[in-house]
Amino acid sequence: MKYIAVTLILLFSSLFSTQAQDNIDEGKALFKSRCASCHAIDKRVIGPALKDVDKRHEEKWIIDFIHSSQTVINSGDEAAIKLFEQYNQTIMPDHKDLSEKQINNIVAYIKNESTKEPAKADQGYVPEYAQPYKDKTSIIDRIVYLNFEEVQKPLKFSDTTSWVIIATIIVMLMTLFYVMTYLRYILDISASSKKKNKEHLLEESDQIIVKDK
Repeated sequence: MKYIAVTLILLFSSLFSTQAQDNIDEGKALFKSRCASCHAIDKRVIGPALKDVDKRHEEKWIIDFIHSSQTVINSGDEAAIKLFEQYNQTIMPDHKDLSEKQINNIVAYIKNESTKEPAKADQGYVPEYAQPYKDKTSIIDRIVYLNFEEVQKPLKFSDTTSWVIIATIIVMLMTLFYVMTYLRYILDISASSKKKNKEHLLEESDQIIVKDK
């Protein structure tokens, strides 16, 4: 009897493990086809990183949000509104055709991936949505900065002082270019004049030699 019980336990454990793996595999396939264009597990893409999403939100909230994020947002849900504002009010597509079981399988895949160590990035690699201009405040940085999470405000049209400085720099560069071009022109004329004088002296010298003969 004892051996039968052990055998049954092992059988059910094997079946449960197989079922769980099937759920994860299906969740992976759904994640790749439905979610991967906007989400990753451990880094921000268009939407937030989904690592440990099951620890941040309840199962019903996740299902409702995936079915129709705007419905949850319009209901006044604070967490949904905060996400919507944080990610520049980017509207997440509805996935009303997904069943609760399919969504749970996606979450199972995310939970499984969340336990894994993220791959080490190559030295010097800048991941998506990293902030290479953070803590830089020069005018050039402010012009090219994309204002991720409003860490550094971009240059505004109303910032007269900065625009005057930029215009002054442009004028100075154009003036320097003009001066260098003009100097080059003067040097070319001077070289040409010296060449002509040299040729003239040689002609006079030849004429004097001819006269002497």
